[in-house]
Amino acid sequence: MLMSETITIRVPKNLKGEIAKFDINWSKYLREMIIMKLKELKRKRVAEHMDEIRAKTAGKDINMARDISEWRRKH
Repeated sequence: MLMSETITIRVPKNLKGEIAKFDINWSKYLREMIIMKLKELKRKRVAEHMDEIRAKTAGKDINMARDISEWRRKH
């Protein structure tokens, strides 16, 4: 098993009371939600980076297949 860390959150008393009414592994649920959110944020970051690259190369004569072939011939 991987090393783990503890994260503590504060919730209002009434919310804690509502949570206690359900037999759910809240730690597991929250871990899964955090993982999903991190994946979403990473995808968003990659998409934003790709948009930045597209903006920098807009209107330029770029043919990646040709450019890669030329680079391979030179190296």
